[in-house]
Amino acid sequence: MTSGDGDKRYAREEHETGFTPILRQHVEATPGALGAALVDGEGEAVDYAGDTIDPFDLKIAAAHFRIVLSDIEKGKLAGEGGPTSRLLVLTDKRTFVLTALPEGYALLSILRANAALGHADRSLDGTLRALHREAGWAYPPGAFRWHPIDVEIDARARPHRIRVRHQWTAVEPIGRVVVGLQPGEVGWRVDVAAAGCETTLVLGRDDKWYADLPFEGDERDRPLEGADRVLDGTDPLL
Repeated sequence: MTSGDGDKRYAREEHETGFTPILRQHVEATPGALGAALVDGEGEAVDYAGDTIDPFDLKIAAAHFRIVLSDIEKGKLAGEGGPTSRLLVLTDKRTFVLTALPEGYALLSILRANAALGHADRSLDGTLRALHREAGWAYPPGAFRWHPIDVEIDARARPHRIRVRHQWTAVEPIGRVVVGLQPGEVGWRVDVAAAGCETTLVLGRDDKWYADLPFEGDERDRPLEGADRVLDGTDPLL
C-alpha cells in the first residue's frame, strides 16, 4: 500500500456521492487519518476519501477487511459472542479500523500508527451518525458514545454555554477531566441545570467539542429522552 506519508497527492476520478463530504470530513477531522472507504457486503467500494493514499489500494484494503469481517460473522465466535461491531488492527505503521454498518455495509478508516485512538473514536461517532442519516438507516440504540456540540467558553477558557436544539443554555463547570483524554485534548465535567443532568465535554485535537450525551441532532437522535425540564422556562428540551 502506498505509504501516505509523502507529499504525493492522488486526484479523485470518480463522481462524488452524498457520502463523499461525510468521508472527507471524517478524514480531515481525525488527526492522523489517511483515508476512509465505505464498502458494501460484497466488498465493493461505494465511496472513499483521502488523497494521500492510492484510491485503488484504499479500495482493495477495504474489500479485504470486509472479507475478514464476513468470515468472522459466519464463524463460531460470532454465534457465541454476538455480532461483530468493529475490528481494530494495529501494525508498525498503520492502524486499521473497520466498523460494521447496517445491511452489510462497513466503513474502513486508515490512520497512522501513532494516531490518537481516543479522539478517533469521538470523530468516528460523528461520521457514523452522518452515514446513518444519509443512507436512511435507523440509529442503533446506544450506538454512539460521543456527539458533536457547540460550546461557548468564558474568559478562563471554561465551558460557559452549550447549544441545545438551536438555542443556548448555561452550564456550570464541575471540574477538569484528566482520565481518558489524548494529548492535546481538554475535558470538562459540567452541570446542565436546565436539563437536570451532568455531561462530559471534550475539546478534541480538531478544535471541535464533543459531549457524551446527545444534546443536539435531528429528531431521530432523541436527546435526553424522557426529560421534562425546560431550558429557558418556555421551550421544552425535546
